[in-house]
Amino acid sequence: MNEAIIIQKPGYLFGRCISQTSRFYNPFTNKNLSELLWFSILSIGLLVNCEPSQMENVCDVNSQSFSKAVAAKSILGDTNSHCSVDGKSGGLGFTIGGKVSGLTGNGLRLILNKDTQLLLPAGTTEFSFPDRIPVGSGYEVNFATQAQGNFCELTNPIGKIFNRDIKEIEIHCFQSCINCKIFVTQNAYPANAGKAANFDSFCQSDPNYPGSGKFKAMLVDGESRRASFTPNSGEKQIDWVFKANQTYIRDDGTNIESSDNNGLFITGISTPITTISSDHWTGLNTDWTTNINGTCQKWNSNSASDSGIVGDAYTQDIITLTAGRGLQLCSVNHELVCVEQ
Repeated sequence: MNEAIIIQKPGYLFGRCISQTSRFYNPFTNKNLSELLWFSILSIGLLVNCEPSQMENVCDVNSQSFSKAVAAKSILGDTNSHCSVDGKSGGLGFTIGGKVSGLTGNGLRLILNKDTQLLLPAGTTEFSFPDRIPVGSGYEVNFATQAQGNFCELTNPIGKIFNRDIKEIEIHCFQSCINCKIFVTQNAYPANAGKAANFDSFCQSDPNYPGSGKFKAMLVDGESRRASFTPNSGEKQIDWVFKANQTYIRDDGTNIESSDNNGLFITGISTPITTISSDHWTGLNTDWTTNINGTCQKWNSNSASDSGIVGDAYTQDIITLTAGRGLQLCSVNHELVCVEQ
């Protein structure tokens, strides 16, 4: 067995005090390679004197303890987040929050990392989620539900935790529409927008845009936008486009229908959204749940090997509106149904 004496003085290696006579098995026949490995470890500060050292916060990214711990985890192949905690139990980590303006209605509910929800009452000007997020972890804030009488928008909702609480997220709220318009885009759009919410900008720039108002696209991916987690219930909605008990009309003022208590249409609509047949992306099943195999890889693919669910807006029944044209190739562009907020 090849051995190399590589400890020249007492010290700690990975938490163990090593004496001068300690030996390490050298799996290489080249002694210089073993010594090179030793000096590499020594150079990043993993070997320290056996004397007691000053205590530091190992989760303080400015401390030597933090740097040593991260380096040791890297060498040992530990890929877990440093200072990781269970957010719901509190403890180490940093909070996510920001400012709110213009919130006049109740019911605004935020969702953090597709899990933790936070309800903001009318008049709220600041917010902070109770969960603490580990250093090095990402965060994303979205709307679970909008406030009554308001349409709110997010600024800086996505980022990564480094060494402080996040306070830069902004929520700006405006008065929502009373009789809200729905239209079908003139143009057809590619499937690979990145996520469901990214299609909203197409609604604002399409030639059929009515000229005023904020619109969102009626399609889902189950993550950035969800209509219902279970059939026809509106459960666990995320940034859904229809409000509860809201009247919807065409651009010419023709009444379409009023949504139910969950922001859905279950039995049908009184008037078709459009006067001609359409084929628009939805990603929906006929019961408003997300079709996990019908979102073009969560709207990241325009490949002919992937498929997305397409509906037809020239109808009064929900089956046709949500999924009437079935699965279509993601390589072919399709229209959008756009809903005023």
